[in-house]
Amino acid sequence: MITSSTRVSDALSQRPELRTILPAFHPAFARLNHPVLGRVLPKLVTVAEAARVAGVDPDVLVAVMNLPAGAPLPEARPGPAPTPQPAPDWVTADRVVPLDARPILAGGEDPLSAILAALRALPPGGQLAVTAPFEPVPLIGLLARQGWRAWSRWDGGDCTVVFGREDGATSVEEAPLAGSPPVRRGDGWEVDVRGLVPPEPMRRVLACLDAEQLPLRVVHEREPALLYPQLAQRGLAWRVSSADGAVYVDVRRP
Repeated sequence: MITSSTRVSDALSQRPELRTILPAFHPAFARLNHPVLGRVLPKLVTVAEAARVAGVDPDVLVAVMNLPAGAPLPEARPGPAPTPQPAPDWVTADRVVPLDARPILAGGEDPLSAILAALRALPPGGQLAVTAPFEPVPLIGLLARQGWRAWSRWDGGDCTVVFGREDGATSVEEAPLAGSPPVRRGDGWEVDVRGLVPPEPMRRVLACLDAEQLPLRVVHEREPALLYPQLAQRGLAWRVSSADGAVYVDVRRP
């Protein structure tokens, strides 16, 4: 049973035919078949969040995703539009540095590294405005745990989130990594990132690579397509296999 809290990628794994059904239900879901966004977005949003991005009623979307094969599609009913919120007092226009994540996503890369680097480069009291084709809820949650507050504004189908800290600091290093730490396995390391919410799997794996914990076996619940460009940039080799419902990525230096 697909619910409003189901991650879209999990729903697509259960019912691959949704990549055809959902665009027929509402044109906003055509991006599920985009060669890049179709891999990235489903991992980052729940069904409820996808309904908000598309502007459709989340209950109707849940019903569509659970319809039996061949059933007629209901009419797409508009959902509650995001309520525009005035900029809070802490947002200061002359302190805001923009970062457009849309070209990064369109290029098939994960923007997390660029966003964290931009946050670290902010001057004291600086703020970062990240623009994406969806509300980056996982990123907002990740930075909230580090003391960053966020304000979102919508412009058509795109969302810009301004991040700032009350204490004026710009550190993004102090948040603990989610999940279990890597463990020794023979002459290498193994890290299990199953069950983690993006971007936590990527953070955990990159921390292992930065610590030179190689060779490294990554245990994942799905193939981590966004990890491969990171491995290539580091000059690493990898091999992908699967067994018992898990995906294994074995990473080593050539």
